Amino acid sequence: MKQLFDNYNGTAIYSYTLSSKNLEVEIVEYGARINALRFNGVNVALGYKSVWGSKESACYIGATVGRCANRIENARFVLNGKEYQVSNNENKNHLHGGIEGFDQKIFNVEYFDDQKIVLSYESKDGEEGYPGNLKLIVTYTIKDNDLIIDYDAISDKDTLFNPTCHTYFNFNGEEVCDCRDNEVYINATSYTVSNDKLIPTGEVQSVISTPLDFTKLKPLIKDIDEPMLIDTKGYDHNFILDGEYAASVRSTLTNISMDLYTDLPCLQLYTGGFLQAKEGKTRAYEAFDGFCLEPQYAPNAINIESFKKPIIKAGEKVHHYIKYSFKTNN
Repeated sequence: MKQLFDNYNGTAIYSYTLSSKNLEVEIVEYGARINALRFNGVNVALGYKSVWGSKESACYIGATVGRCANRIENARFVLNGKEYQVSNNENKNHLHGGIEGFDQKIFNVEYFDDQKIVLSYESKDGEEGYPGNLKLIVTYTIKDNDLIIDYDAISDKDTLFNPTCHTYFNFNGEEVCDCRDNEVYINATSYTVSNDKLIPTGEVQSVISTPLDFTKLKPLIKDIDEPMLIDTKGYDHNFILDGEYAASVRSTLTNISMDLYTDLPCLQLYTGGFLQAKEGKTRAYEAFDGFCLEPQYAPNAINIESFKKPIIKAGEKVHHYIKYSFKTNN
C-alpha cells in the first residue's frame, strides 16, 4: 500500500507498507526509514507523524544512516595517502554521515510490491566531504516472519561505506513509555573501549562479568545504572560480533521475540538515554522509550589501524545485509 506521508518543501513524501500474514513494515521515502514494524499486530518500532518530526528530533529514528554510521574522530580520515575533512556535526567529530546524511535524503522508489521495496540514492562526489559519486540501493523484503534489509553500493572513487538501520525498538509496543525491561542477548564477548566523546581508543576488552555482558539474555535495566554507564545515560557501546547471528530480543509483556543477523562486524547498543522527539508516531518520545541495535563497522574504524575498515574500492560492488526474524516466545 502506498499513501501520502507528508508534504516537505513542496514535495510529496510517500510511505509504503509491506506485509505478510504476521509481519508488516511501513517504509518512508524520506531517509528510507522504517516508520512502523508490526508483528502479530504489535508495533515494536518508534516512528514519526511528519518529516518535521524527524528533523526536529535529530535522533535518526528508523533511518538509513550513511555514508558512514557512527563517529569519525575530528571529522577527518586519510585514504590512499590523501586527507579528507568531512562535516563536523558533533563535538568536532563526524556523526552518522554528517549535517545532512542519508537520513535526511529523499530516496527514489525503483520498485514496490506487497513484500518488497527498492529505494535508491545517489550521493555526489564531495557530499559531506566524502570522495566519489556513490550510488546506494536499499531493499526491504518481507519473507514470512523475516524482514531483510539489503544495502548495495558502488562508487567511482575509493571512499567509505558503512550503512546501518537506526530503528528504535520497544518490544512492549511503541505506545508503551519504557523499554528497559526488554531482554537482550548480544553475540559478542568483547567491546571497543571509548573515550568521553564515544570515540574508540583502539583498545578492545572482554565484556565478561561487566555491565556490558549480554552473553546471556538479560533485561536492559539490570545493569543500566552501573557507574561505567552514567556518562552515556545507559548503553551507547560498540560490541565486536562473534558471528552473523548478532543479537536476540524478547518481551514477556507481548510475548514477542526477534533474532538479528548481519554480515557487518560490530553492533552498537544504544538505549536511548538522550532520546527526545516532540512528534513521535503516537506521542512525544522521551529517554528510554526505545533502544537501538545498529549493525555497522566500529566507530572511527578508518582511523584505527587494528579495526576492519569500511572502505569501498572504485568500481567495486559492495553488499551488506541486516535480517530481523520475529517469533512468538515459547
